[in-house]
Amino acid sequence: MTRANSSDLPHNLVGFLCDPVSEQIVADVIKNMGMAYSESRRGSIADIIEFLKTNRTPKILIADISDSELPLGDIAKIREHGAPNLSIVVVGSRNDVGLFRNLMAMGVSDYLIKPINSSLLRHAIEISSGVVNEYVEKTGKMIQFISSVGGAGATMAATNIGWILANRHFKRSVVMDLDFLYGTANLMLDVKVENAYLDILESPDKIDDYFLETILRKHGQRLYYLGGLVDLVRGTNVDIPTFEALMDIVKRQFNYLLADTQRSIGGINDVCMQKADSFVIMVEMSVASAQNTARLIEYLHASQHGKKILIVANKIGWSSGGALAKESFERVIDRKIDYIMPVDENIALAAANIGQPLAASNGPLTELLEDITDDILGKKENQKIAKAIAEQEGWTIDRIKNLAFDVINKVMTSLK
Repeated sequence: MTRANSSDLPHNLVGFLCDPVSEQIVADVIKNMGMAYSESRRGSIADIIEFLKTNRTPKILIADISDSELPLGDIAKIREHGAPNLSIVVVGSRNDVGLFRNLMAMGVSDYLIKPINSSLLRHAIEISSGVVNEYVEKTGKMIQFISSVGGAGATMAATNIGWILANRHFKRSVVMDLDFLYGTANLMLDVKVENAYLDILESPDKIDDYFLETILRKHGQRLYYLGGLVDLVRGTNVDIPTFEALMDIVKRQFNYLLADTQRSIGGINDVCMQKADSFVIMVEMSVASAQNTARLIEYLHASQHGKKILIVANKIGWSSGGALAKESFERVIDRKIDYIMPVDENIALAAANIGQPLAASNGPLTELLEDITDDILGKKENQKIAKAIAEQEGWTIDRIKNLAFDVINKVMTSLK
């Protein structure tokens, strides 16, 4: 695994145009604006999706929807495969106010009608790049993983769900290990720690997008690791405003940030909780785990009201001595356990020892981790909404199955 280099850096702008005239107009504007690492290509929506699957998301994307039968659905697919801060300028042949409004509602920067006007295109690019202050920045989602007791599996869950998001859902994801003393996320991903990361966190002199690129470690096309291990004698004293600034940069550049954190309250953990969109608490069937989980849930309800909390039970059956029954555990924490990991000790240990995420292989554990990932992505919530709509409208199962994905996605988006 290698550190990010210049070839991994994203384009400033890439345009995919359906006709040669529009392609040349975009190329000329790029040249006249002096935009480095930018290009105009001939291509369709399918070419855009393929580009986003195999390359870093550009800062600005020009998408031609002239040949699209479902333009809103195609823009939704682009959003799904691109980074959260991707700015999209749409080019089309329809002079349709309704289409324009729907595209704006989906976060598109501008909609230009062919033939493309060079001045309007330049203005749209300036807005998208922040030269004109009309651009509202989007950020990725952060999931915080916490073990109720030591060894409950937060690191395993964070690294494997990160792998699934990156490799099976094409989401640019980063696993952030915040245990600077004994963190092991790097071992599960077979990457080296970057201790320059910790030096910067102690000094707010310089922290920016370029610095982030130098401290990331790469595991595959879309999965990254960010972490470091301090000298046990020296320790570390993280500057909180600097850490918060770093988190903001990471959330701009990644679709998902999987934060593997310690159980402590205060300091960087408070920053993480404030910025997290949801929490995954890993538990074991012990009295200590039940007590800690109940207190943690109470704290999150009070301080992070309304955010999703998933409870995942791990290592059930590994040791029967003193284990609580599931019903007893749920009574203590006053809620249901959301997921129970199947017993597969040999696969889990083997994967950890070779630095290979267990999600890369098939099996019951992988299926369970994929279910949790779907929950994080919001798919289960969408299914509940779709079922409620179906019951209200009296639709048959066959009719639900035959609904086009793009239509369902549009309905789900409008209901949220």
